[in-house]
Amino acid sequence: LRALPSGTLNNQPCEASMAAMFSTSYLRASGIVLLALLAFAHGRLLAPARQSFLAVDPGQSCTSLKNEGTHFTISLAVGTPPQLFNVVADTGSDSVIVPSCLCNDAGRCDSNSSCFRGINHSSTFMLANVVEAGVVVPAANFSRGVPSVVITFGSGSIQAMVASDVVQVGSVTSEMPNGVLLMVDQALNFGGKFEGILGLGIPRSADLEMQLTKASPQEEALVSSKGFLQTAGIPRFSMCFNGGGEDGVLRMGPEKPSLQLGSVGQVHWGLDFRGISVVAAKAPAASASFLATSPEAAGAGAELRANFCDPTKLEPGQETACGAIPDSGTTLMMGPAEHLVSLFGLICESWPKCKAAAAEQAVPGVKVIQDLLMDCESWMEKEGLDDLPTLNFHLAGSEGKEQTLTLSPNAYIMEMIQEEVKYVKKSLAGVFDFMSEQPTGKMVKVCGPAFGKQVYNTKKNGPVWILGTPIFYEYQVVYDMEATPPAISFSDQACGDCSEAGQPAKTALVTSHGHTQRRAGAALPRQISGPPRVPNFDTSLPL
Repeated sequence: LRALPSGTLNNQPCEASMAAMFSTSYLRASGIVLLALLAFAHGRLLAPARQSFLAVDPGQSCTSLKNEGTHFTISLAVGTPPQLFNVVADTGSDSVIVPSCLCNDAGRCDSNSSCFRGINHSSTFMLANVVEAGVVVPAANFSRGVPSVVITFGSGSIQAMVASDVVQVGSVTSEMPNGVLLMVDQALNFGGKFEGILGLGIPRSADLEMQLTKASPQEEALVSSKGFLQTAGIPRFSMCFNGGGEDGVLRMGPEKPSLQLGSVGQVHWGLDFRGISVVAAKAPAASASFLATSPEAAGAGAELRANFCDPTKLEPGQETACGAIPDSGTTLMMGPAEHLVSLFGLICESWPKCKAAAAEQAVPGVKVIQDLLMDCESWMEKEGLDDLPTLNFHLAGSEGKEQTLTLSPNAYIMEMIQEEVKYVKKSLAGVFDFMSEQPTGKMVKVCGPAFGKQVYNTKKNGPVWILGTPIFYEYQVVYDMEATPPAISFSDQACGDCSEAGQPAKTALVTSHGHTQRRAGAALPRQISGPPRVPNFDTSLPL
């Protein structure tokens, strides 16, 4: 693109002005320059004078989270007048991201999803300001073109232009300078419709943002913008989910909990993870796959600790044996494969049905437990999950305070409906035989553990686990951004829903821990629909 002489930008027609602004070297994906030219061809570059907005009632606010089966979304409004989006409320991200209509118009985003238009559609919209030669200048006069960023998630990458506008969640409204990312291209593996993210990640210092993004001094204003809750003056928030297809709850400004665990993570909301113990419903025999915590470990109800994430066995340079990130945007509990093998084996040994089958077939328990759960339709209604053990997750904060989170079997076992397949023996070129999958057209009920494998190793905090939606179904998770360091709390109070005052208006049938149950009788697994949502973390970064 041809650059215009200095001083001619404001005197040129819109198309020529845009040609001067955009630079293919700065926008990191082919075709974005043309898209931007098309988007601004019928409007002015700079919006009218901006209005001043303050957060509405930052003390207390309560907003429903829509149950999407594998994750929860929240209604988000951007611009003046507001343009609405159903976005993922994600404690693992720290940005407000919505699709630009540039992306939809070019066929790079789902044409059925909502998209944002700024110029001539929002009176409070502006492209990002940047710093050049120590002076804040509008994007229109920035020599390197309209600022854009590339963000990598676990489910893929996006490219977005940086903008400023007004954002509203529930009754809370905040002006976000350089805080709105407009997605113009994406390579995401995301099941279902994707309309963006409300990032609720841990507050980061400007120096840390510069270090992580490797931004130049000229780009500091782009990477040091605050998240929505920070700009709105909200000191803390909580999230919890309800089962049975009911909505979850995001509470902004809840009371400060009595027990807080200081985050050991600076990039993410991270805790010291000290492993998992299994409490058998019926007495298991001892095994090398776990460590007994007491001489009476052979008795029913004994707590048997898995042999990973032992805080007494730190590697050189480690501050914690493992880390854990409570993440509302991840469907499963994610951990290293070797940890999962150990855990599944221990669950099988603590579950009489699985242990007997493993002994009879002479195969590892990790395989038997998966086979039994895949065939859950044949026994679930009659037997339920009452014979499976409960799991205790041992967590600690930066100051050493400890808390144990308990998941019952119906919290860590999932139920899905999928098409049945049969295996047919075929011959390749009349020489090699192989087994081929063929769908039968029959839908069957299958179950599985709410766990998935991932590799996220850090130098200071060891392998990192992601504590996904099962934790949020069982606990209200409170994030305190005002604490030093930022802190996380877990309350077993029932999630409830939003009343006018922002407090629980009703509660579901609960256990002694405040956990919801689907119905009386045998414990049944939680139902999900759609593919599980994977973590949105760059695993090359520290905790």
